[in-house]
Amino acid sequence: MNNTYFLIIIIILGFLAQSRVVILTGFSLLLLIELELERVFGFLANKGIEIGLIFLLLAILSPLLKETLDWKEIKSVLMSWQGIIGIAAGLLATQFNGMGLQLLSEKPHLILGIIIGSLLGILIFDGIPVGPLMAAGIAAVIIYLCEIITGG
Repeated sequence: MNNTYFLIIIIILGFLAQSRVVILTGFSLLLLIELELERVFGFLANKGIEIGLIFLLLAILSPLLKETLDWKEIKSVLMSWQGIIGIAAGLLATQFNGMGLQLLSEKPHLILGIIIGSLLGILIFDGIPVGPLMAAGIAAVIIYLCEIITGG
């Protein structure tokens, strides 16, 4: 499939899902192709996740900094059962994300299914498409478990 057609399909799906993020991403990549700036794709492939994570962490951490941090309260939250679950979830998420990144590097064509699944998640469950890497990690775990079960 021509890359331009692929991106047009992504943009249309983004409109159907009413996802500005997907639409903007599709148009941005289409613009890079039309301006013959494909050499940027290598940079985005190597540094895009890191740059995106910086902005994601800025958005997540900023509300915490609106007030002065109370270390006693932070310690209390982290030592609660919910805080311990949060720490465990962070550990699992980083493991899954690593597995997802490895899966996508070995089988980059799977990203299409992940994008379609994310868009369906927006349409059906009113979800938010923040975690394609986590989705790849979940896919990696499921694929791994299926291979163990089937012996292949």
